Amino acid sequence: MVADGIQGGNQASSYILGSRYHILQHLGGGGFGQTFLAQDLHLPGHPRCVVKRLQPRTSDSEQLESARRLFHAEAEALYVLGNHDQIPRLLAHFEEDQQFYLAQEFIEGSLLSEEIRASHHLAETQTVEIIQDILTTLCTVHDNHVIHRDIKPSNLIRRQSDRKIVLIDFGAVKQVSTQPVQQQGQMSMTVAIGSLGYMPNEQLAGHPCLSSDIYAVGILALQALTGLDPKRIPKEPRTSELMWHELASVKPELSKVLDTMVRYDHRQRYPSAHEALTALKQAVGPSIPIFIPQIDLSSQALEAHVAWLERADELFEQSRFREAARCYEKVVKVQPHAMTAWFKLGMALENIEEYALAVTAYKIVTQRQPEDYLAWLKLGKALEQLEKLDDALTAYDEVLKLQPKNYWAWADRGELLERLERIDEALSSYDRAIELKPDFALAQENRKQLLILLRRVDQLYTLQHYDDAIEACDQALKEAPQDATLWLMRGMALENQKQLAEAAIAYNTVVSLQSDDHVAWFRLGTVLEDLGHSKRAAKAYGNVTRLQPQNHWAWYQLGRVAELLEDYREAISSYQQAVKLQANFQLAQEAYERLINQSLPTALP
Repeated sequence: MVADGIQGGNQASSYILGSRYHILQHLGGGGFGQTFLAQDLHLPGHPRCVVKRLQPRTSDSEQLESARRLFHAEAEALYVLGNHDQIPRLLAHFEEDQQFYLAQEFIEGSLLSEEIRASHHLAETQTVEIIQDILTTLCTVHDNHVIHRDIKPSNLIRRQSDRKIVLIDFGAVKQVSTQPVQQQGQMSMTVAIGSLGYMPNEQLAGHPCLSSDIYAVGILALQALTGLDPKRIPKEPRTSELMWHELASVKPELSKVLDTMVRYDHRQRYPSAHEALTALKQAVGPSIPIFIPQIDLSSQALEAHVAWLERADELFEQSRFREAARCYEKVVKVQPHAMTAWFKLGMALENIEEYALAVTAYKIVTQRQPEDYLAWLKLGKALEQLEKLDDALTAYDEVLKLQPKNYWAWADRGELLERLERIDEALSSYDRAIELKPDFALAQENRKQLLILLRRVDQLYTLQHYDDAIEACDQALKEAPQDATLWLMRGMALENQKQLAEAAIAYNTVVSLQSDDHVAWFRLGTVLEDLGHSKRAAKAYGNVTRLQPQNHWAWYQLGRVAELLEDYREAISSYQQAVKLQANFQLAQEAYERLINQSLPTALP
């Protein structure tokens, strides 16, 4: 039988269906059918067409009837909708040996799944162009009370001739006016039709509506913007709404439209394609350019385009950048809308230090694709090379508008701000980079060197760059040797580095300059105690209690040192004063009770 002969794709070309359709190639299949490329032998020139076979999985009469309903629904939809320029025309449909065949117009082009794919982010304007094109076609579908139910990248073709998007595969259609799918307690086969990730909850439950298609188009847009498979877009556990805002940066007006398209509750979505398209146009506005890639399809131009592009890529990979640049120039001359070629031309020119020309190439990309953050970043780098620093900063700011969590861009911005001598802003940029990536060594080092240069000792100390804080202090003290604050910070940094003797010298210098500096006296006491100089430590703590009689910690420390010196009367008195100042000071209370309980006559007050 002919039907048996076209099960596999490689052997399909030896078969003719219905004495009319010569099968050339197996195009693919899934669900309940297979699709083939064929020639129509009954028409002059034997034009190519697509033959789709809908084959039930069993010979069960009930399932066969369900398959027949699917077949007739698709044929009816194609017949009604086929006059639309972006829906394939139905050429014929017939049933043969319990298998069902549709012959329809062949659309030459590439599946949209080649543009919308994993880990590949599309720019906002590209995404808008795609969903606007789809919604425009979907308006006609919905006007005819038809729900497509399986809108996804692999059911959309970017037509080669005019780059418009054609909606294919109406095998899952449902007429809004038909009877409910529940029949005699059994669910029809049509209930399960659709693709996971693109189907909203009501469609999964077997009750699709026009807004189910709107959901699928919205999901497709999020997939394009985030580079994520729809099933990987996180959901808010309580509401089941999609949490995508942190994954892509778009204009607030567009974000609101996309949120409405993918609402969990179908009643909160746009009811049909018309409302969604109107909202989209209002959101993007007439001033936003829609990027539509175009190809000069004259045979010679197309051949030249492909040949020069392949040659350019090959030379670029071999690091023969000058030759690659010349080839990319030929590509963009043939096809001025080839943004990838413009971008690669910019990179090749950068590598041969032709920065002015590289800037021109990158600017063309950013003008056509303003959401292309990488083009903005490369533009900023090239502008820096030309010493156009303010323009470069503008480019980096555009990157961060699109990708506010790009820590590398924050670091690049910080370095540029340093060159512009906008130091506080540079430090803020480095801080942001490190906040986003705490182990970002480059930003940490840049910030540290800047703080050393500025002698921001307090910030270096806070960041625990103790050696650098000491170095910064030493540099500053050459100019201001009487600066007590610098000596204090030097002592604290030395203390943290366990250089206690030098720390004691620093603290001594502080109190010689400012005898009422209780912080320095306290730190001096701590260091002297650690060095084993208990008598000198007691004197230092005593100065703290003199300057700050309410400092319970100073009284406690004084008590500890007195105890080490076996001056128990002084120790008990100091502990007692600490407890008097801080009633819940457990350490002091325990020390006081321990000494009292020893009942040493010399210890009694």
